[in-house]
Amino acid sequence: MRIEVRDYLKSAFQGWIGTSGLILITTLLLLWVGVVFVHSATVDTGIGFPGPYAVSQIKKIIVGIGVLLAISTMSPRVLERVTPLFFVGTMTVLSGMVVWKMFFGGVVRWIRWGPLQFQPSELAKISTVMMLAMLLRGGLEQSRWKHVISILACGIAPFILIAAQPDLGTAMVLVPTVVAMIWVAQLGKRRLLLLFTAAIFLSGPLGYMLLKPYQIDRVYSFLGIGAVAAEDAGNHQVTQSIIALGSGGPTGKGLHQGSHHDLGYLFADHNDFIFAVIGEEWGLQGTVLVILGFLLLILSMLGVGWSSRDHFSRLLSVGIATQIFTQAVFNMAVTVGLLPVTGLPLPFVSYGGTSIVVSLMGVGLVIAVARNPIDENQLDGIRNRPSHL
Repeated sequence: MRIEVRDYLKSAFQGWIGTSGLILITTLLLLWVGVVFVHSATVDTGIGFPGPYAVSQIKKIIVGIGVLLAISTMSPRVLERVTPLFFVGTMTVLSGMVVWKMFFGGVVRWIRWGPLQFQPSELAKISTVMMLAMLLRGGLEQSRWKHVISILACGIAPFILIAAQPDLGTAMVLVPTVVAMIWVAQLGKRRLLLLFTAAIFLSGPLGYMLLKPYQIDRVYSFLGIGAVAAEDAGNHQVTQSIIALGSGGPTGKGLHQGSHHDLGYLFADHNDFIFAVIGEEWGLQGTVLVILGFLLLILSMLGVGWSSRDHFSRLLSVGIATQIFTQAVFNMAVTVGLLPVTGLPLPFVSYGGTSIVVSLMGVGLVIAVARNPIDENQLDGIRNRPSHL
């Protein structure tokens, strides 16, 4: 028994030198930036650090890091074995929420249990990546029609269930993620063409059924179509965000000196629009620093996928990296007026609970791949025939 415990502790401290350590350090730096600016955006000048919101953020980060460390010790084969159960579980919860909405109406994005609350759609993003990684792990060797249909269903089902809550912003994050994973899996050309044709054919009816009037108003207002008031479509907030970013200049006004958001012009400044707070108080140099942090994190994750010879591990790393990158780009693009308002937080930086924990869970999955590599006999785990482990 003592030998088993000693071996476990020894394995827990191995594999952190190199890419795994770089991913962890970069993630911690982004989390630190988030805590600093959540504090700055939610308290008045003179109140000591950390404020109430910052304390709450730190607590959620501690939980998330615990999840990250626990997952990072798991072998990709263990992760693959639990994937079907995890995916079915999240889809069941999402389906139950949609059924509840059909009978009782309203918005059903959160599940509340006493003081605790969480957003199942965040977990569904991770479970979808894991399930697709398992379905796509055979590449060219598993391009049968029924296999292609299962891939299509795996990508569409969570999209519909999340968008029906309604939470179209979170659902849209799945689109580039699924595309990237299918591309990396290198399915046969005919199967690949079938997937994209089916997706395009279904996008019209799905969009018509799932888009709500206020979401259509946001798109129309963003495109300058019709007479939708900017305030009603969320564009007033974007305008204030751009003003805040511009007022920061190259070096910013300094922490707690962001008068624009402090005066109440910029709503949701500690979550969806925290990038504007960074631009106002740290200036261009601060926003570039955050962007470089995300680029370093994403490239490190893609490096893990590129170096992995295991099908599931490579696809999992690519899916998580694409998901984080997409959400970060969407959030920043909304902040500077390049996309309609989506309600997506900036990963690791915005104030949140489920988003923080699940994002750290995703990082833990990639670190698990990096720390527990699986060698296959082939030179390339995607393009050659998979080994049956």
